[in-house]
Amino acid sequence: MKIWNSFIFSILFMASLSAQNTIIVGTYTNSEKCSSGGIYIFDFDENTFKYNLKYHTENIINPSFVSLSPDKNYLFSVNENGDKSTVTSFSIDEKTGMLIKKDEKKTKGEDPCFLISDDDNVIVANYSGGSINVFKRLENGKLSEVIQNIKFEGAGFNPKRQEKSHIHQVQFTPDHQFVLATDLGLDKIYVFRYNQNGDQPLEKVGEFDAKKGSGPRHIAFDKSGKLIYLVQELSGDLSVLSFNEGKIELIQEETLLSRKVRFNFRVADIHLSNNEKFLYVTNRNDADDISTFKILKDGKVKKIQQIKTKSRNPRNFAISPNNKLVLIANQDTNRINIFNRDIESGELTPTKKSIPVCAPVNVVFYEKGK
Repeated sequence: MKIWNSFIFSILFMASLSAQNTIIVGTYTNSEKCSSGGIYIFDFDENTFKYNLKYHTENIINPSFVSLSPDKNYLFSVNENGDKSTVTSFSIDEKTGMLIKKDEKKTKGEDPCFLISDDDNVIVANYSGGSINVFKRLENGKLSEVIQNIKFEGAGFNPKRQEKSHIHQVQFTPDHQFVLATDLGLDKIYVFRYNQNGDQPLEKVGEFDAKKGSGPRHIAFDKSGKLIYLVQELSGDLSVLSFNEGKIELIQEETLLSRKVRFNFRVADIHLSNNEKFLYVTNRNDADDISTFKILKDGKVKKIQQIKTKSRNPRNFAISPNNKLVLIANQDTNRINIFNRDIESGELTPTKKSIPVCAPVNVVFYEKGK
């Protein structure tokens, strides 16, 4: 009996350990309603929802989106600040949870809003600048000056929101052979062949024309790299696209909106569940909701749920490592709301629990070595 009890205790203890995680939160520091130091790091328990603030930066301007290096030793952030915008690099002290600033470089383009990184490069999407910057990663977290600057010209269908190019996101394909960039201003997805070690890593090889006035914002790849799920901020559409050797074709397009009700909205973020059975999309303004789609066998989608996030301006969100929670950054109510996620049905239910953070935008789970 003692052996059995010890075995049960060991199982419970290991489950308790596995529930302990760290989350990194990018924020806006220019909020008039609260005060943010920039990037926040919390210990977080997936079972109890308890959190503990380990560290936050100070005087880091608008680090709205962050990117962990593949080895999780470094963190890179954008700093949205008009023509003074920069990219900052930090090393991560895993024991203390502290970030140690290593470098800061100016972007060639205003208001960077997204970035990705690998062992060799940091690639940045400049929203107001309508451009993409590539920085070389140097030793000890240092960054080069911009080694490649790709700027896009033109105007889109919507004169208020598409007066020029607005690059909103960059993403690696799963095989790391391509980088895709969404242009909200010109209704396009650009495809670049990626030469990781090259002096000019990005070579434009194609582009996809989205529906006029749709405003492509964020994409999510399936693990095979053959399917892309695209959310379009201005039209409220979700598109399913095929991807084959740099070529993109439309498979399906579904609306996130009620066909009977008209209201203000701004579609925000998109993520696939780990098993790729479900897809989630946030929508802001009067919508302030998150939609759940079931992924069908052919890769197409079917909406199965649409619920309020219980707060204002839901931006980026993250699915927890145990796949049982979704954490949603609600920028205008200064909360990261926690939702339970049913692994079998994919549906979400509010826990009425949240983590207070001033103007949160980006939520990233940090798991060392994974």
